[in-house]
Amino acid sequence: MENLNSKFQLSLIWSVFGKFGYMIIIFISNIILARLLSPQEFGILAIAFFFIAISNVLVESGLGGALIREQNTSEEDYSTIFIFNLIISIFLYGLLFIFSWKIEEYYNIPQFNVYLKVLGLILIINAFKIIQNVRLIKALDYKKISLYNMIAVIGATSLGITIAILGYGVWALIILQVFNALFSTILFNFFVKNIKIFVFNRKSFKKLYHFGLFTTLSSFLNTVFDNIYQLILSKYFNLNQTGYYYQGKRLTELPVSLINFLNSGVIFSTLSNIQNNKQKFNDFYSNTIRIFTVVIGFICLSIFLYAKEILSILYGSEWLGAEFYMKIFAIAYFFYMQESFNRILFKVFNKTDKIFILEIIKKSILSVSIVIGVYFKSIEFLLYGFLITYIISYYINYYVSRTIYNSKSIYMEMIYLHKVLGVSLFISLSFEMINNYFYLKIFYLPLVIVLYIILLQFLKVIDYQNDFKFIKSLNKLK
Repeated sequence: MENLNSKFQLSLIWSVFGKFGYMIIIFISNIILARLLSPQEFGILAIAFFFIAISNVLVESGLGGALIREQNTSEEDYSTIFIFNLIISIFLYGLLFIFSWKIEEYYNIPQFNVYLKVLGLILIINAFKIIQNVRLIKALDYKKISLYNMIAVIGATSLGITIAILGYGVWALIILQVFNALFSTILFNFFVKNIKIFVFNRKSFKKLYHFGLFTTLSSFLNTVFDNIYQLILSKYFNLNQTGYYYQGKRLTELPVSLINFLNSGVIFSTLSNIQNNKQKFNDFYSNTIRIFTVVIGFICLSIFLYAKEILSILYGSEWLGAEFYMKIFAIAYFFYMQESFNRILFKVFNKTDKIFILEIIKKSILSVSIVIGVYFKSIEFLLYGFLITYIISYYINYYVSRTIYNSKSIYMEMIYLHKVLGVSLFISLSFEMINNYFYLKIFYLPLVIVLYIILLQFLKVIDYQNDFKFIKSLNKLK
C-alpha cells in the first residue's frame, strides 16, 4: 500500500505551490487592473458576479464533494453527476439570459444585461471540468490541478490586462473571468480522463444526493449572504462603495483562501481516508488545526495592521476607501476559517444536514444586521453586523461539532484560538499606541513577527519539539 504520508506531503507541497502561484498571478493582475480601472467598474463586476456565484453553487450541487468522500466510486457515479451538472448549468444560464433585462432595469446600469449574459457562460464551461477535477482530488494529484489552473489564469489575465489597456473598461474584468474558466476547462479535458460512459443512474444519484443536498443548501445560503452586500451597497449607496467592498474583500481573501483551499482539498481528503482510526484522526486533526490557527492569526493580524498601507502601495490613494472593509474582513475571516475547520467533521462523518441547520441560524442573525444597516443607511452597521455574525457563528458551530466527534484533545482547539486572538489583540493595541512615533508602520513589522512568535511560544501554542514529532508521525499514516 502506498504510504499516505508521502502522498499527503507531496499533495500539500503542490497545493501550496499551485495556490500560492495562482494567488500571486491574481494579485499582480488585480494591482494592474485596479490602476487601469475605476472602483465603479469593479462595482459593476461585483453585482454581476453575485448571480454567477449563486448559480455555480447550484451547478456543482455539493455532489463533487460527495464523489470525493465516496471511497468506491464507479464510472456510473461520475457520468450521473456530469449529466446532472450539465443540465442544471444550461437551465440556470437560460434563466440568467431571460431575466438579465430586468436586473439591468433594477440597477439602472447601461449594458448590464450584456455583461451578465457573457459572464454567465462560465456556468456551462465549468460543468465540463467538474468530473476531471474530482478525479485529481481523489487521487491527491494536486500537481496537475495546480499546473492547469496556473496556465489558464496566466493566459486569461494577460488577455484581460490587454483589453483594459485598450480602454474597454469593465469588459476586461468579464473577459478575464470567462477565459480563465475556458482555458482551465480545455486543459482539464485534454489531459485528464473523461467519463467512460454516458448514463444517468438514479440509484447512483440517490446515493450521493443526501451528502450533496445539505452541502448545496448551506453553500447556497452562505454564497447569497456573503455576496448580498454587493447588491445592497449598489442599490442603497453607490457603485464606488461596491467597488471598495469587492476589492477589500478580494485582498483579504487572497491569503486566507490558500488555507481554505488546503482545508477543503488535501486535509478533507486525508481525514476521509483515516476516519475509521480514531487516534490517528484525532492527532492529525488537532495538530493541523493548531498550526493553521497560528498561521491564520498572523495573516489576519498583518492585514488589520497594514490595511491602509497595502491599499496605498498596491492600488493607489483612489482605493483608500476600502480600508475599513479590509479591517472588518480580517477579523471576520479569522473566525470563519476556524469554523471551516470544524465543518470538516460534518463532511467526513456525513452529517452535512447539520451544516445546513447551522447556516440557517447564521443567516438569520446576519439578516437582522442587514435590515438594521439598510434601515439606518449605515455602512458601519452593515459591516459590524457581518463581523458579529461570524463570531457568534463560530462558537455555535464549535459546540455542535463536538456532538459529532468528541475528544478531549480537540477541546484544546478553543484554547488555542483564544490564545492566538489574545496575542493578536495585545499586539494591535500596543502598536496602535506607538503608531504616532513611526513615520512608516513597516518599520515595526519585524518586531510584530518576533513578538507574535515569542508570545505564542510562551503560551505553549507553538511548540517546536512537539510540532517536529507531529511531522515525523505522519510517516506512520497509511
